[in-house]
Amino acid sequence: MKTSSKLRRLQRMRELKRQRRRFFSILMVVFVLFAHSAFSKQESADDKVEVITVTVEPGDTLWEIALEYKKAGEDTRDFMYEIAATNGVKDCNIVSGQLLYVPVSK
Repeated sequence: MKTSSKLRRLQRMRELKRQRRRFFSILMVVFVLFAHSAFSKQESADDKVEVITVTVEPGDTLWEIALEYKKAGEDTRDFMYEIAATNGVKDCNIVSGQLLYVPVSK
């Protein structure tokens, strides 16, 4: 009788060890995937943006400037609002001779 209870206890301990190993293995995989995605996004965002200075010419609009400097596939409205926010422009009103900082992709 005593040997069968010891055997069951040993089997249960082994099973618990296996479950712990599986749990920590899964936890490590999740951690590595999370760390990789967090750092890879940070690198690509920092490396690809450059800010240029554009002087507003007579008749220029933020829309035209956004059309000229936006990257392919980017929404012109979103980029126009980004330029306006970067430069503190309200109501998208710009004047001739004004300097605008425009973020562009390399």
